Amino acid sequence: MMKNIQLIALSILIFSVLSGCEKFLEEKSDKSLSVPATVEDFQALLNSYGNLNIDFIAAGEVSSDDYYLSDADFNSLSYESDKRLYTWQPDYVTRPQSSAGDEWYNCYTPIYTCNSVLHGLEENNLTGSKADNIKGQALFFRAARYLDGVQIWAPAYNKQTATTDLGMVLRLDPDMNVPSVRSSVQQTYDLIIKDLTDAVTLLSADPSGGATLPSKAAAYGLLSRTYLFMGEYEKALQHAEDALDHTNARVIDFNTLNPNADFPIPAVNYISQETIFWTNIFYASQLDQSVARITPALYNLYDDGDLRKVIYFRENMDDSYSFKGTHIGYFGLMNSVTPGELLLTIAECNARLGKLPGAADALNQLMIKRWKTSDFIPCTFDNKEAALQVILGERRKELVMRGLRWPDIKRLNRDGYTIALTRTVNGQTYILPPNDLRYAIAIPEDVIEIGGIQQNPR
Repeated sequence: MMKNIQLIALSILIFSVLSGCEKFLEEKSDKSLSVPATVEDFQALLNSYGNLNIDFIAAGEVSSDDYYLSDADFNSLSYESDKRLYTWQPDYVTRPQSSAGDEWYNCYTPIYTCNSVLHGLEENNLTGSKADNIKGQALFFRAARYLDGVQIWAPAYNKQTATTDLGMVLRLDPDMNVPSVRSSVQQTYDLIIKDLTDAVTLLSADPSGGATLPSKAAAYGLLSRTYLFMGEYEKALQHAEDALDHTNARVIDFNTLNPNADFPIPAVNYISQETIFWTNIFYASQLDQSVARITPALYNLYDDGDLRKVIYFRENMDDSYSFKGTHIGYFGLMNSVTPGELLLTIAECNARLGKLPGAADALNQLMIKRWKTSDFIPCTFDNKEAALQVILGERRKELVMRGLRWPDIKRLNRDGYTIALTRTVNGQTYILPPNDLRYAIAIPEDVIEIGGIQQNPR
């Protein structure tokens, strides 16, 4: 079964992580003692950012409306599944299981690691502050992957239908013999919230591993994102404020940056000053800077005084634009929680709750760092709908290529917005209407066949 294949692959991964630690090898030179059993062993597993922090799902960003491909670049894509995903086909949109782009595998391998750590802590009766912190890390990483997956393979959270809508396969035990069964969207979000709520109480404010390990601020930030996707605005607001209160990350003043640099946003070891918790998105070929072109409709949203217009984008020889506004220091896309995202959440939630001064204040804290100092004019709001229009527009401009546009389209269309996506390829026009069933992207067909789980309705 697929899960057995994953177990073998993960066993190799765990061995490679642990074998890379000289101290661990010295203490565990006897092969019979190589099974993780101490807090140091389990922390070593969670320190593996090459397993836990990378390859978050790219399918949503590939499917969103921030970029387009030329016909020539579309035709040169190596995988037929990549072409099908780009044109919103109902099935066969995931690369083969053996390829690097098997996003189901990329999602569930870290979940297996987290479950193994949680099970190992309990089985070995490990307690104390270090063990508690490790437990919090594992809960956070697991929640992050389930939140990522439910945005791709399930419909938008809808309180009226969440108990019957198909959600994720919730695996809470490393035992690979447990049958795979899809849970509801409600059950999926319930687990995410429980994991993150428990993690908040266990995580330290300042993790020793820096931004590659979760902190209280990261857990609060992910809770805020979760509640925003659900439309629970009071809770999203509360946790966004909590996250800002617990982080040292700060919004970068774009007035201080060199817009002519290849990647203007400075990063040290791939982490910018704005990163609360570092994660990145799988490097899908459709999103490569050499082929992905920013849609003119998006580029034209930026006013000339908006520094994001020159910090985020570079002009190409054919008068198109490519994205360069990564917080990684090279072309790679992150989906990390940042202070900018949190300020936008605070602004949106305040506006939806009728707290217009608070909405304007949060938005201005971000915009003053994004506009030329000489051109910046603070926002004031006296109308809820007008405030939301401005804030949602700024959310799209600020969070471009961050893996958030796809879930934003889904939640906004759920709430009555009519965002339809259109692409033209080789003279043929493809349309994805609001609330179409294809917004829940097809689960890989081999997973359906081998695991015997239910496919998304079509």
